[in-house]
Amino acid sequence: MTFLGLEEDPQKAKIVFLPAPYDATASYLPGARFGPRRLLEASPYLEFFDEELLCSYKDLPPFLTLPEKELPVAPEEALRTLKEQLAPHLKAGRFPVTLGGEHTVSLAPIDLLRQDYPDLLVVQIDAHADLRATYQGSPLSHACVMRRVREMGAEVVALGVRAISEEEYLYAQEARISLFWAYQLKKELPSVLKTLATFCAQRPVYVTIDLDGFDPAEIPGVGTPEPGGLSWYEGLAILKTVARYQVVGFDVVELLPKDERSAFFAAKLVYKFISYLFCPQRAFPGGA
Repeated sequence: MTFLGLEEDPQKAKIVFLPAPYDATASYLPGARFGPRRLLEASPYLEFFDEELLCSYKDLPPFLTLPEKELPVAPEEALRTLKEQLAPHLKAGRFPVTLGGEHTVSLAPIDLLRQDYPDLLVVQIDAHADLRATYQGSPLSHACVMRRVREMGAEVVALGVRAISEEEYLYAQEARISLFWAYQLKKELPSVLKTLATFCAQRPVYVTIDLDGFDPAEIPGVGTPEPGGLSWYEGLAILKTVARYQVVGFDVVELLPKDERSAFFAAKLVYKFISYLFCPQRAFPGGA
């Protein structure tokens, strides 16, 4: 199974897709382990021509989709397995796109990329801060992933957050993590995008997209569907802003494919962001 259903030549590939079928720490709705497969299955049914950028997959670097590998239940072992899969492709200079699976899987590519980019900035689209020290007894829960990223030494900018514990809020204040609440994005999107651009202009960027950052009216198939999230076009405005700078990888996680439109949404989001990053027509006509 390949992204867009295309034939692939591993020798020519410049973009690598890593399926990460893992949801062992899911706390509300399980099933995100099926997300990567359903995203890939939906992807051949996208329109391959982008009306915004006026390009198609033929204008993009060649893809390579890695085979989906069953992961151990223990999160430490699952992350180790993912890093073993991905590391040779990073050494070969391929751009990594991780397909989740729960948010914990993001730690694998981020940890590897920090070895080459010690000043890495992680831009997070998410309904939740994911800044807990531990959750349900695990420091590697999906609810702790950005706390672990911060402890790696990476700076974090989070957008779309609308569910946070008091513990996380106090930690974010202490660690000076930039949180842009969902209500701010609704009221002040142009201002937020200008601030985001100043962060991204200073260092290499990794983007982690938890699909529950979007409103469940747009994509209901997520593990924790918090109301009041981003619209499709608000999300694209964020990605267009980030794509102007040095993005070194991204992931799309937390797809729970209980309905067909959620998988299609996720597949199109991946394709749009790749197009923003690599399409030769990068003037973004009509964009933010």
